[in-house]
Amino acid sequence: MVHVHKVSYNLGDRELKPEERVVIGTRPGPKEPRRVAEHFGLSPYHPKQIIRHNVWRDGEYLPTIMTKLALKDERFSRYKANYFDENGNLRWGYGLKGKTVYLVHTLSNEYKAQELDMRLFEDAYTAKYLGAEAVVLLAYTLDHSAQERGVHDEDHERMQKEEEKENFDGQAPILKLMLDLCLTSGIDAIITPDNHSPEDTQRLCDEVNDDNESKHKISLAENSTMRYHLDFVHIDLAPMYGYFLAEMGHSHLGFDMSDKGGKIIFMSPDLGAEQRVMSIREQSGLTNSAFALMNKNKDSSGVIQTLQLAKTINMPETGLDGMYAVVFDDSIRSGRTMSKNIEALVGMASDDLVRDSRIKGTPSGIAVVATRTNFAGNSIDILSSDAIDYVVITNSDPRGFRNLGDLDQKTIQIWINFMMADAARCVERGQDPNSLLTYDYIKQNDLVKIAVPHGHALFTSKKRKNGLY
Repeated sequence: MVHVHKVSYNLGDRELKPEERVVIGTRPGPKEPRRVAEHFGLSPYHPKQIIRHNVWRDGEYLPTIMTKLALKDERFSRYKANYFDENGNLRWGYGLKGKTVYLVHTLSNEYKAQELDMRLFEDAYTAKYLGAEAVVLLAYTLDHSAQERGVHDEDHERMQKEEEKENFDGQAPILKLMLDLCLTSGIDAIITPDNHSPEDTQRLCDEVNDDNESKHKISLAENSTMRYHLDFVHIDLAPMYGYFLAEMGHSHLGFDMSDKGGKIIFMSPDLGAEQRVMSIREQSGLTNSAFALMNKNKDSSGVIQTLQLAKTINMPETGLDGMYAVVFDDSIRSGRTMSKNIEALVGMASDDLVRDSRIKGTPSGIAVVATRTNFAGNSIDILSSDAIDYVVITNSDPRGFRNLGDLDQKTIQIWINFMMADAARCVERGQDPNSLLTYDYIKQNDLVKIAVPHGHALFTSKKRKNGLY
């Protein structure tokens, strides 16, 4: 067990003061820790200065928290008291006493995802060893979120068919292992946006907490900062997307937003995304907009054979003709499914794909919106299809914006750093972030920042500063 430090603060007690927070990343260089630190009232240089990501010549990673600089550098004065006991004697190993550490976890082109996972476990363990009151993981992407079920989950709704069991045979729900390692390394809470399956992640988190209940009880009895209990906090980005489309749909996508969205159609690419897309539509306030739910039938090799219109709301008799379609998904991997759907919508599909006869007309514009993607493989070529006018992503996976290639002409990125930081403040206060991060709150506090790459077609004639508007 980690050295026992006594608790003086629990997550949910109160909002912290800036000097009580510490922000670190798992690697040098990313913007996200700096942006979060700034929104927390800390110096943007703080994440770089407070931790050294040492790597030995044999490849081993050794994180080192640099609070001892307080003994000779006034910039670190808020840690100085931790280096002296009640009698004024110098002591070591308490540098983070009284502090809550935020671990900002983002994916990278330079490191494998599993390597960064191990780093965050080691960072969290180190923070608790040095006396941190709490460790909160700001996981822009929670790894293994799509591996949330296995063949032994007999009650799972997506594990009822033999083909589903066959597809998952030989695999395990690795997400549970991920959550267990978070808990045992000292992480107290995970805050993550648009999780692939928040219900399943919460279920697995509950199982992990049950498995570690005995350790948790011992921790409570000892009043230890090593609690062996994990909270899962899911940020619903539907209000943000609703705000983006309603407030920026014309300026950034060139879409006709008049008549309360009378020319806008929200499209769900499959049955699993229906509720999410319906929520975004509702949050946008575009009450005259339309909704369409697509359903794909695939052959045994996974190729889409038919595209059906499973459900519609407010769909005009002329169908898609003259409409502006916005297709939402939580993640794009290959991009092939999304592209196939859209090419079918505009009549570009190959002869082997049957299009529902009710899918008629040609939309005036199509935007694909996804929370995360790294544009792997040939997805850039696929999404470069003339059928897609714009691609909107967030920095939940920063690799995507760095891998754009020719997609830079029609891709924009929504930064969610301020959303993550405000969600963390909610957790400090014991508040559900989704009750605060509403359309109005996002608008009033200017939480949405948009980045566009050099050469983007819509903004080449406009003056910009650092790519932000």
